[in-house]
Amino acid sequence: METPLEQQQQTAETPAAESPSGELIRLIHKLRWAGMDEEAERLLKKLEREHAAAAENMHVAPSETD
Repeated sequence: METPLEQQQQTAETPAAESPSGELIRLIHKLRWAGMDEEAERLLKKLEREHAAAAENMHVAPSETD
């Protein structure tokens, strides 16, 4: 089983195109190319919800500005 640090390192090393969101974007493009606009729109909304949820869970540490 991987430790959180190992998982974090793998995530940092994974190119954006291989990330889950990158895969979804490629699938959305393919669906639109194939004329499946409704399915592409459904996946796009799913991706937007996931990113919104991730942004809500992001914690930013206070930093000095001086």
